[in-house]
Amino acid sequence: MLLEHTTIKEIASLANVSTATVSRILSGKSCHRPATVRSVHAAIERLRASAGPVLTGFETSAPACVGVVMFAYHDFLNTNYNATLTTSLMEALTAEDFSVQFIVLSARRLSIKYIESLIREHRLKGLLIPEFDMLYAVSEQLARLPIPVVCIGNLNRCGCCVSSDSAAAGRDAANYLWSRGHRRFGVISMSRSDLCQNLRLTGFHEAIRELGGNPERIWFREYRSLDDSVSGAVSALVNMKEPPTALFSTNSQMTLKLIAGLSRCGRRVPEDISVLSFEENGELENLPVPVSVLRQPTRALGEVAVRMLVNRIRGVATPDCEVLNCSLIARESVAYLKEEKTI
Repeated sequence: MLLEHTTIKEIASLANVSTATVSRILSGKSCHRPATVRSVHAAIERLRASAGPVLTGFETSAPACVGVVMFAYHDFLNTNYNATLTTSLMEALTAEDFSVQFIVLSARRLSIKYIESLIREHRLKGLLIPEFDMLYAVSEQLARLPIPVVCIGNLNRCGCCVSSDSAAAGRDAANYLWSRGHRRFGVISMSRSDLCQNLRLTGFHEAIRELGGNPERIWFREYRSLDDSVSGAVSALVNMKEPPTALFSTNSQMTLKLIAGLSRCGRRVPEDISVLSFEENGELENLPVPVSVLRQPTRALGEVAVRMLVNRIRGVATPDCEVLNCSLIARESVAYLKEEKTI
């Protein structure tokens, strides 16, 4: 915000100099006698005392800064979840007039002491931390930080958090596949050390047991990285005498690899095998066979997390945890089986 012309005139009048002289002194573009410079600054102080702060054109009212802390792994910003969540956080913070310090940590920098140093360095007013399995080691120490912290995606390890209901989503997946007549199941999952992945699996297995199935007979493959190939899983499925009739994938990126691999081996979805997946932001709906999904409310997670953090920064009461529901979207990738024996 620049100094208004009427204010420059007021300073010039009080200091008994021209407006051009005031402008040059404020911009530092010309030399004047020390007495003249002191007179101009004295006039500014008199106006500040009588009518609040005077903006000189070089002073700014900087917004408070919030840190977004993420753990770095290969190509992590290109995952649909991270891209959608980061966009949501940035937009919501900007709407609240906060600036954002994006902080990416490697494994060797992942410590509470280093996070404390970043808070001091960037004068952060709050932290938003999308939780990944590598961050759980420091989660229990976040409460000791001197600023408010909101975690995203982890309900059990820190004080203030927002998460989708992963356990309920897993149960919904099992109930939907069972209602379509499926009794032989397979699961493709990311590492169960990730809390959300583990909750999806737990919910799925519990629901299968309650429906009368046998969770121990669910075919299962687990992957540690999104870079991992699913060719081994595809090969195993193709060569099984009685393969699963339906697969539940807990990660949309792995779903894309799985469907591509099945297609290369001549297996059709859903004629040969049905597929139900997690989805972040619609990336599975435009495939040749649109995939049925449990859609995670990723944008809403970011918006709710920002609201919780801003309220805490401003001293407004807010719940410690909020849980958002996933949405079941039935598309064409899950066939209806009229007759299938219970396992």
